[in-house]
Amino acid sequence: MSRRASSSRPSASRTALTALVRGRRRRRPHPLLDQPALRREALDARRSLLARALRGPHWRALARVDLAGMRLIRSTAVSDRSTRAIVAFSRTGEHGALWLTIGAAGAVLDGRRRDRWATGIAAVGAAYVANTTIKQVARRPRPQLRDLPPLIPTPTQLSFPSSHAASSFAAASAYSGLLPRTPLYVVAGAMATSRVHLGVHYPSDILVGAALGTVAARAVRAVARTADPVEERWEAHHHRPGQATATDSAAAAAQEGPAR
Repeated sequence: MSRRASSSRPSASRTALTALVRGRRRRRPHPLLDQPALRREALDARRSLLARALRGPHWRALARVDLAGMRLIRSTAVSDRSTRAIVAFSRTGEHGALWLTIGAAGAVLDGRRRDRWATGIAAVGAAYVANTTIKQVARRPRPQLRDLPPLIPTPTQLSFPSSHAASSFAAASAYSGLLPRTPLYVVAGAMATSRVHLGVHYPSDILVGAALGTVAARAVRAVARTADPVEERWEAHHHRPGQATATDSAAAAAQEGPAR
């Protein structure tokens, strides 16, 4: 009788397992995933192409380093005042808005170099489109850390690569020569890093986005040089400051000839 009664009682391990399962079932999803559409997107991202590619031991080690870097940068968000300033700054980079506005203002105010400003705008747009396409294929989920939740809502739950980084570094590359190069890259780096600080991107998202934006800008400028010889001469002069091109020297000699 006692043996039958003891066998009907649940063991301690089984009781603990049941409590754990019930606890998980009661746990509410992340507040940003309350919307059904975003939640489905996040679950789909967990079965993404990128997730399947990171199954090897070396890739998993890289993912751990990526997560550690994200935690390190995200944990610096301790001041409410600085976080509000970073949120406001980061929002100016949504869909490349800051960089497109700078390009449009340059095209309006600097008519002599309007074509080069238009090339810069096209570079930002190309980087954004390329980044969005890759993001839909990779479908990496955004960081979802319970101890360090994101500090800003995002339009999607897809993380890789970073659109902010891609558009920012495309603009920094394309607008170099039109605006001072160093401040451009400082602002681009700050814009990209702000996304990790706010907990919505991993460092690898930023690095790949920055590389993608730089490549996109160079590709657009190469097409512009091919289509417009004037753009090609300006590019040559821009990359060799202080040195006139052969075409410029011939034009200067032709203008000096009649004066003599």
